[in-house]
Amino acid sequence: MCDGLVMLYEPSLRSPALVAGFGGWPNAGEVSSWVITFLIQNLGGARFAEIRPESFFDLIQQRPIVTIEGGKVRSVQFPCGTFYAAGPVAGSSRDLVLFLGQEPHLLWPRFSELFLEVVQRLGITEVLTVGGLYDNIPHTVEPRVSGITNDDQRLERFSELRIRPAHYEGPMSIHTHLLVQAASMGLPATSIWGHVPYYIQSNNAKTSLAILERLQSLLGIRLDLREVRRASQILDEEVERIVQDKPELRQYIQSLEKEYFADENLPPSSQRPIRRAPAAGDKVIHIDPFLRKG
Repeated sequence: MCDGLVMLYEPSLRSPALVAGFGGWPNAGEVSSWVITFLIQNLGGARFAEIRPESFFDLIQQRPIVTIEGGKVRSVQFPCGTFYAAGPVAGSSRDLVLFLGQEPHLLWPRFSELFLEVVQRLGITEVLTVGGLYDNIPHTVEPRVSGITNDDQRLERFSELRIRPAHYEGPMSIHTHLLVQAASMGLPATSIWGHVPYYIQSNNAKTSLAILERLQSLLGIRLDLREVRRASQILDEEVERIVQDKPELRQYIQSLEKEYFADENLPPSSQRPIRRAPAAGDKVIHIDPFLRKG
C-alpha cells in the first residue's frame, strides 16, 4: 500500500473508464463536483479507495469540516479524495470508476502517482476529467463545452460532440497535470470543461447538463437526465424572471450574445482563447444578490 492511498477493496470491473471531478478552482458553477455526485448517486457508486489528505492540502486554505451537536464533537471530515466503482452501466459493456475530491494544494506529482496507481491496478483503459470555468458567455445559448486530450481519436470526435478544442495560456489545473502524466504512460485521457456565465454565481445545472450529455456519448452509456433537465429549466426561468426587471442586466446580456455569436462564426484558429478571469474593463454582474432579493 502506498503512503496516502487506502484501498478498502479492489473491485472487479469490465474494461473500466475513470471519470474524475475536483472541487476548488476548477469547479466554477459547481459543475465538476455536481456532475460526479450525480453519477455516483445515479449509477450506485460504491466507495473502494481513498487518497488521504495529509500531504496534499493546506488545512488553513481548505479547513476540515466539523459537526458539533449538544456541545460535543460528533465528526471531523478532512478533504480526502474518494474512488467509487459503478457497474453495470446501462447501454454499456464497460464499467466506470468515479473519483471526487478537492484539487490538491501541494505535491501534485505525488498525488498523480497515487491517482494513477489506482488506474493501473484496476486496468482502467481511459481517463476523463470534468471541470467548470467562468467565461464571458450569456445564459441564453447552449453552454459552451471545451476540451483537451492526449488522444487523436478523441480529438477527431470533438466536432461531432460539440466540444470546442481549447486554446488557452495561463494557470493550469490538476486536470491538465493528470492528462500529461497519463500521456507518459500511453493512457488515453481527455478533459472537458463546461463554461459558466460570470454573472451566475451559483450551482449551474444547465452547464452540468451539457457535460453529462457529452459524457453519455464519450462513454457510450445511457443516463436518466430528466431531473437535470428540469433543474436547468428552473435556472433559466429564474434568471429570466430577474432579467425582466433589470434593464442594465438585459443590456449586458445582449452584448454578450453579440460577442458570442460573432466568435462562434469564426474559424477555430481565429476564435478567442479561453479567459479564466475577467479582462480589465469587463463588466461582471453577479446574479446571486438578485436571486436573494427575488
